[in-house]
Amino acid sequence: MTTTPKLDIYVDEKSDKLSKSSLGNYSRLYKKIHVHFGDGNIEPADIPEEDLITAINNDMVTQQGKIIDNPNTKTALFNTIIGVKKHFDLPITKLLKAKENLLSSIIKHREDVREQKSIALPTHKDLKNHFNNSFEKGEWIGTIILSLMEEFSTRNQDLDVYIVNSIKKAKDENKNYLVLREADLVYIKNKYKTKKSYGQLKQIFKNKKTRTAVIEFLKTQPPDQFEYPLMVNNNGEKIDETSQAKFIKKYTFKNLSESDYFKIRVNAFEKKSDMNGLLKASKRRGTNLNTVIQNYSLKNIKPI
Repeated sequence: MTTTPKLDIYVDEKSDKLSKSSLGNYSRLYKKIHVHFGDGNIEPADIPEEDLITAINNDMVTQQGKIIDNPNTKTALFNTIIGVKKHFDLPITKLLKAKENLLSSIIKHREDVREQKSIALPTHKDLKNHFNNSFEKGEWIGTIILSLMEEFSTRNQDLDVYIVNSIKKAKDENKNYLVLREADLVYIKNKYKTKKSYGQLKQIFKNKKTRTAVIEFLKTQPPDQFEYPLMVNNNGEKIDETSQAKFIKKYTFKNLSESDYFKIRVNAFEKKSDMNGLLKASKRRGTNLNTVIQNYSLKNIKPI
């Protein structure tokens, strides 16, 4: 009799609670652990805690064959195996302790990365120039994406918007919208990481270049639809959630991630000591100010 792998059961039962991206990461990391132990009949959830801890902390390697030393990667591996074991009521006490012991390493790693980023990342002026260049070249999708990143400090998922020409058409609470109106634009965020904490976020804004880009984008779309997804592939099909980051990087300056864009934005506020601007950005993003300072500040600013 064939037994269904615990990972498959876990993914199936969590499919309505976790995003495709999160489930995809769990599956990838779980399989990585499985391969490390020989990819045999015993799957990771059934491996003793002690063996898993030794493997994750000391033995597992990257795709390039180097020992994993990034504490964030180790934490992700621990989170994955803890999640599956917990789902099946298997022991996780030692795993939780091992994960907790990584905290100081994570803080040091974050500070090292922060220092490197402060030297390597471009300036906010570079990002604004890139936005203007995208507009001048008629890259309408890129212009819209970059505008929303600038105005609302968006994550990847936040940019999964449907463009409509009436607020009455923006009714699906599981979709994000960009509404084109006669006098302004309305950005409605329903589907995003911290929705449970902040609820629907709706913002009215005006930007001539963004408005022009939206109008020109709509001219390229089939006339018989009432809403138009912004992120589609070459065949006009809406892209999968797992492809959003790659899609967005096609249009950003030097293919930077949304996270790096936000770090640059936060750094610009900090250089001007503009706490009101920083607070506004954190609210628009839907992120607690302390979290913004802790994870995106390029300076050694302590959380409030």
